[in-house]
Amino acid sequence: MICAARTGTFVGMLLALAAAGTVALLAFHGRLLTVGGAIAATLVGACAVRAGIPWIALLLFFFVSSSLLSRWRAGERERLVRDLVEKGDRRDAAQVLANGIVFAVAALASLRDASGAWEAVAAGAIAAATADTWSTEVGTVGGGAPRFILDGRQVPPGTSGGVTLAGTAAGIVGAVLAASVTVSLDWEVPFAAVVAGGLAGSAVDSLLGALVQERRWCDRCALYTERRLHRCGSLTTHRGGIRGIDNDLVNLISILAGAGVTWLLH
Repeated sequence: MICAARTGTFVGMLLALAAAGTVALLAFHGRLLTVGGAIAATLVGACAVRAGIPWIALLLFFFVSSSLLSRWRAGERERLVRDLVEKGDRRDAAQVLANGIVFAVAALASLRDASGAWEAVAAGAIAAATADTWSTEVGTVGGGAPRFILDGRQVPPGTSGGVTLAGTAAGIVGAVLAASVTVSLDWEVPFAAVVAGGLAGSAVDSLLGALVQERRWCDRCALYTERRLHRCGSLTTHRGGIRGIDNDLVNLISILAGAGVTWLLH
């Protein structure tokens, strides 16, 4: 009996990996993911497949909506932020895991604990990731000049800690839609708790981006940037924040915060 159960679990995981890998491969060929990003997405997706259809639906909501938004006015966005941000529009493994690891852990944990707590964690994580991603994608190209969240001064588009009205509105819409999807899954997670988690995660992301995320300086271009090697070919120097705290780590912390808020309120 024990061997049969273990065999069934092993086969189930292989099937889950195959299903998730197929979607990740399509995303790779669609230039949405790097090779590493596709591998990470396969692992996160397999966890959702193992947990069941509601988990797949929630993950697909985030992945599809965020991917579509990243394609919206992509050329303009790249022009605005290419001197500032480290990574391009194809998500790598670190980006995928930063956005998906909390959800993946919750999905696996839910297989052993049916109390509903892990559904709350997952819903808050997806709401936070959605709110932050939508806010960034929309705010960069549709929000005009961002204002630094700490003092209100204008900063270049793409600056961590920069906020716009359009981006903030998009983040709110993203959190509300994530909560709506959660409710449609018949999970016992209150709509308001998911929205609160999404907004909390997005706010934490902006605050950490302003307070602790590493900032670097290019002497040749006289520009702040996230890049260690600037596009001009010059090595940049540390000029603020905490060394090693990059955008991916900030995203992970903010998603943990969003998941925690929803869990506390569910």
